[in-house]
Amino acid sequence: MTDISNLLELTSVKQTEYKPVLLRINNPADRATFDNLITEGKITFMHDELYVQLQELVKSMYPSIKIKNEEYPDLISKHLDGKDIFSYGVWAYYPWSQRLVHILDEEEFVEVRTNRNRYKITKQEQDLLKSKKIGIVGLSVGQSIALTLAIERTCGELRLADFDTAELSNLNRIRTGTFNLGINKAVISAREIAEIDPYIKVIIFTDGLHAGNMEEFFTGTGKLDLFVEVCDGLNVKIESRFKAREHGIPVVMDTNDRGMLDVERFDTEPERAILHGLAEGLNPDNIKDLTNEQKIPYILKMIGAETISTRLKASMLEVEQSINTWPQLASSVTLGGALTTDVSRRILLDQFHDSGRYYIDLDELVKDEEKALPEKNHEENPYQPLEPQAMEKVIDQYFQSTPAAEHLISDGELDQLIDAAVAAPSAGNNQPWKWVFSKGVLFLFHDKYRSWSWGDYYEMGSHMGLGGAIENVHLQAAALNLQDEVALFPLGEESGLAATIRFTSATEAAGAEAIVLAEHLFSRHTNRKIGVRQDIDKEFYQKIENLVAQEEDIHLYYTENEADLEVLSEIIAECDKVRLLNEMGHEEFYHELRWSREEAELTRDGVEVASVDITQSEIAGFKVAGDWKAVELLSRWDKGNAFKKLSTKAVKSASALLTFAIDDFNHTQLINAGRVVQRVWILANQQGVSIHPMLSPAFFFNRLIHGQGQAIPEKVAGNLHQLREQFLEIFPLDQGNQDRKEVFIMKVAIADTVGKPSLRKDKTELFYKF
Repeated sequence: MTDISNLLELTSVKQTEYKPVLLRINNPADRATFDNLITEGKITFMHDELYVQLQELVKSMYPSIKIKNEEYPDLISKHLDGKDIFSYGVWAYYPWSQRLVHILDEEEFVEVRTNRNRYKITKQEQDLLKSKKIGIVGLSVGQSIALTLAIERTCGELRLADFDTAELSNLNRIRTGTFNLGINKAVISAREIAEIDPYIKVIIFTDGLHAGNMEEFFTGTGKLDLFVEVCDGLNVKIESRFKAREHGIPVVMDTNDRGMLDVERFDTEPERAILHGLAEGLNPDNIKDLTNEQKIPYILKMIGAETISTRLKASMLEVEQSINTWPQLASSVTLGGALTTDVSRRILLDQFHDSGRYYIDLDELVKDEEKALPEKNHEENPYQPLEPQAMEKVIDQYFQSTPAAEHLISDGELDQLIDAAVAAPSAGNNQPWKWVFSKGVLFLFHDKYRSWSWGDYYEMGSHMGLGGAIENVHLQAAALNLQDEVALFPLGEESGLAATIRFTSATEAAGAEAIVLAEHLFSRHTNRKIGVRQDIDKEFYQKIENLVAQEEDIHLYYTENEADLEVLSEIIAECDKVRLLNEMGHEEFYHELRWSREEAELTRDGVEVASVDITQSEIAGFKVAGDWKAVELLSRWDKGNAFKKLSTKAVKSASALLTFAIDDFNHTQLINAGRVVQRVWILANQQGVSIHPMLSPAFFFNRLIHGQGQAIPEKVAGNLHQLREQFLEIFPLDQGNQDRKEVFIMKVAIADTVGKPSLRKDKTELFYKF
């Protein structure tokens, strides 16, 4: 029995061997090696089909003649010209499998093996390709390319680089057997090629491609004629292209998604920008200093995040959620092998000369006949933009039954009041208001065209936003020694006129509290940055409780308990996920997002990504998730937990969570709640406490209860019911009043960094004087 140590040593040797031993046994030394292999028991399989190969060779020599079976012996004998058939040609020994195979010698072998290429590839072209050298880095996708190049004999030399070994999960796309698990991928590919054609020269780099061996890889036994880059590492992608450009070597890259093939002709365009300019700013020196997070924007730009397939987008959103890494399919990898080989051959034969990015997208090329697009599964905005003429008509109606104001404020006072009004927060920073000043009365109109939203059930968010704006006017009026008189819905809610405000000179000085709040009105801000959880002094909570207690119908609940916050983080995260997995909610979320300050400057509304404590990889994920078709797949698969990540982190860093509730669920009470929330918000900021609204549970729970689950799928509704039960265990609203509803939830925290404040529209767009 073989000693186990000897067996392990033999196995170790076999893991690295990839070159066949070619024996021409007419040579005495080769004959001795041949005999020793047999006598030492190193042959487990001996395969001699040389006669059949000679038949094919003879047949190729006489293509115009239909040779009969009985004619082959004489023709083969004539070709052998007295030589012993057993000694004719080459015996190829493959040490890793202990196979000994009898084949034709190189010239005849190549002639027979490539004969079926004619005349898609001519004899002259095949001879030219034999002189070409191709390098490939990355042998997961690259194995298919290497094998296809070898099978078609597109080159005479292949250089293969990969540091990784085969794992079971690789076998969904790498054509090899389980007996090769644990073996370097370059070794596996080299062996496959040797078993197909032992005359192709293969050189492998089992430590991958890196700065230490890159020059050797590109020029070692002669300069490469073409380089195929299909590796994962950004460093290697960049460094290898700089080296290829330095030596004037064309680069081909396959992405195995949508049949995308990338070609860079550094041989004809020596000054061409790396990756068509998509890697601008990166070079072999500075890329080493980048963290993985810093590399992500470049990677997204290179691969074209907006052009990848829907299923790959959906899959990317599940990485580190329900899968470990992005998927690669054998069919896509095999297609990549075909595409890369075809383009490489034409480049090497001077038949294709352009650089570019090309797609052979089978989903688009082979698909069902186009049908009429289905109607959207959601409502469209039923409102029209609120024009001055419409507001003027309502105001005329108002003055038909109500006199003008007796006290007129100055233009300076009016400017300050409007500045305060438009500084108020609103859901998604949609600024759902238009202000008009006429005959001494300040009119607040609800611009439903701007605020209409599936997520804003019962116009909760917009009415609380209107309340915040009214409160700002109230506080600013106090600072100006003015008394304000607010009338809500003076012509009924259908008119769109949410409130009128009249001013008189204050008969007594405003209270200290109002003055303090007014002083900090313009410094109120949302802070979405995530800090470290810290306790807040009890005095702070006492102050806000006193503030809320001034309004009889508004109720405050809060929790600092860490276990409660853990539960609430899951509740809020699940509700945010519900929003993003709903087509309308998804559309509205992305409508609110502004990816840059420049984009925000154009609209002066919405929420900037820069205001959120978010990593580059998370930004990348949100950009990919902008494709509803991809997110719809996640919804169908009951996935999408990545959408919970930000909310979970945010809540876990909270000092406390506050919930505001009302007893009568109507628009008047929502406006009043908005006023109270605004006072608390300003006070908190004045006290150095950060505020971050987290509204999705309030909106969804009220849609569920008050709206009886309107437009919520049954399965989702069941989940929301369970979440609300957990919510009520922490905030027992129903113990005070069965009809009491949560309307606003905010995170309070201590955070040093404030994100960029959301921009507001110019006052001229929001304010008119008639």
